[in-house]
Amino acid sequence: VFTVFDFETTGLFPGTGDRICEIGAVRFSVNSRTGMTFHSMVNPLRSISPGAFRVNRITGRMLKDAPVIGDILLGFVKFIKGTVLVAYNAGFDVGFLHASLGENSHLLNDHYIIDALAIARRLYPGFRRYSLSSVAESLDISVLTEHRALADALTTAKVFGKELKALRARGIVRVEDIEPFR
Repeated sequence: VFTVFDFETTGLFPGTGDRICEIGAVRFSVNSRTGMTFHSMVNPLRSISPGAFRVNRITGRMLKDAPVIGDILLGFVKFIKGTVLVAYNAGFDVGFLHASLGENSHLLNDHYIIDALAIARRLYPGFRRYSLSSVAESLDISVLTEHRALADALTTAKVFGKELKALRARGIVRVEDIEPFR
């Protein structure tokens, strides 16, 4: 079972205080369509940077009544428990997850983490661009909304589903044979 997840954030750098402001995730297995979802806005207790707002269009007003990360992180950890994690540009999202978990970041040690962007670059070297929307469109996947957590997680799940088929065609059938995100 896979959990594809995506975060929208207040900026680009968790080490300098940027935080998660939206979580989206979807679980699915190889033989089924997408299943359960997890979604929440998150009050980051700080403002959204102008650059982040230009990308995700999330405003402080949208977040003012949302729970803080400490109130929903346990629910997210329970949602991902026992699954293989998949993210598009995993380093970004995993960095924010580590920062949010703090001293509990060891909880990620039990998860195999796959970067769908890295797989796209290896499988499709002829693509001109590797943004999520560009790869999705190149694979004939419609993108209705982008740069919102749940919509991006659902798009990534579709992209990853096609990547799994392409990997299977190359003889890669076990998750352990897919290079993990480090």
